[in-house]
Amino acid sequence: MRCLCWCSAVLLLAGCGGVSHHAATQPFAYDAAAPLDVQDAGVYASSARAVVHDISYTGAGGARVPAYLVVPRSSGPHPGVLLLHGSGGDRRDLLVEGALLGQLGAVAIVISQPNDATTYRPLVVDARRALDVLDARADVDPKRIGVVGFSLGAQTAAILAGADRRVDDAEIIAGRGTAVARFWLAKTHAALFFQAGTKDQVVPHAQLQALIDAAPGTPKVRWYPVGHELDGPIDSDLLAWQTAELRLR
Repeated sequence: MRCLCWCSAVLLLAGCGGVSHHAATQPFAYDAAAPLDVQDAGVYASSARAVVHDISYTGAGGARVPAYLVVPRSSGPHPGVLLLHGSGGDRRDLLVEGALLGQLGAVAIVISQPNDATTYRPLVVDARRALDVLDARADVDPKRIGVVGFSLGAQTAAILAGADRRVDDAEIIAGRGTAVARFWLAKTHAALFFQAGTKDQVVPHAQLQALIDAAPGTPKVRWYPVGHELDGPIDSDLLAWQTAELRLR
């Protein structure tokens, strides 16, 4: 797991249920009118450019979803970015990336996903509710919304990109090309950036390539001589791409 270093930065398809937020997403439908009940436990960390809040909100099935919300100190409206960790992880894993995006001018939400999920449904619904948290903020530009996912979070990001039209760009890092992820990714209108390691010891190359091949159009793809991890060049390219796609200041 990775904790914030502020000075250095700083599967199966589930059944239907609820009321759909967008008409074509029944497998991941939910009641978008249900209260988010966002609770702020206070400031977790801060810098001259951004503040990290320790928050939670109501997710799938009424469960509380812990999250970090990174808010720039500069005036908005800002782009919004959702960051999704991999299997066995939590919100700390991508907090450095979220903090860096916040310092560049994005409102970033980094959530903890359930590690005992047996279907994609709670993962995707929790992610969609995180987009609702961003939507509800007056300082977020709803036309500039990005998502970043690593490993299982990359599968979730791929599904989210096809299931929720609010997503303008999706950065998919070390994502496995499951049937469900490929099906939903093929429906996306979002700009896509795939990042993967040529030495990935967790997700076979064929599975990494399968998810890339499912993408419509001509997505950006970059391979790195690394394993199943986030390293310096991946982070640098992540920040550069989000800066360009979301027009960060």
